[in-house]
Amino acid sequence: MDELDLRILEALRVDARRPYLELAKELGVSDATIHLRVKKMVEEGVIKGFTILIDHEKLGYGMTAFIEVQVKPRTADETVSKLSSIDGVLEAHEIHGHCDILLKVKAKGLAELRDKIVNQIKKVEDIVSSKAYTVLKVAKEEHNLPIPTAMK
Repeated sequence: MDELDLRILEALRVDARRPYLELAKELGVSDATIHLRVKKMVEEGVIKGFTILIDHEKLGYGMTAFIEVQVKPRTADETVSKLSSIDGVLEAHEIHGHCDILLKVKAKGLAELRDKIVNQIKKVEDIVSSKAYTVLKVAKEEHNLPIPTAMK
């Protein structure tokens, strides 16, 4: 990857819907160059895909929780796979610490969150314990990190 690739990534990170022609003019290259570079970065897995950001709260999912899950030894891979398939589980991370798996969950409200924890998450085989943290306010959401201006 060179500096042009990084500049393309940064421009697409800010607005992935920008037309390649507009981007090409801004970066001083042809739109074919942009197209070929983006295609190559997709093929190499640098760009995993193009997506939209959804405001889940506007769709009625106003409650967010993080749930720590501890599992029986040597069951994390299978358990995280099962937990990932539960509706409302947005993220599932296998971690190293006082728990084994960290989930980010969305629900319409407290009753739905309780139901999801009690009747779905805790019923997954091999779970030893869980602890939920409800989010009161989002101070900063993850998007993409800014692209460095040069690769080291």
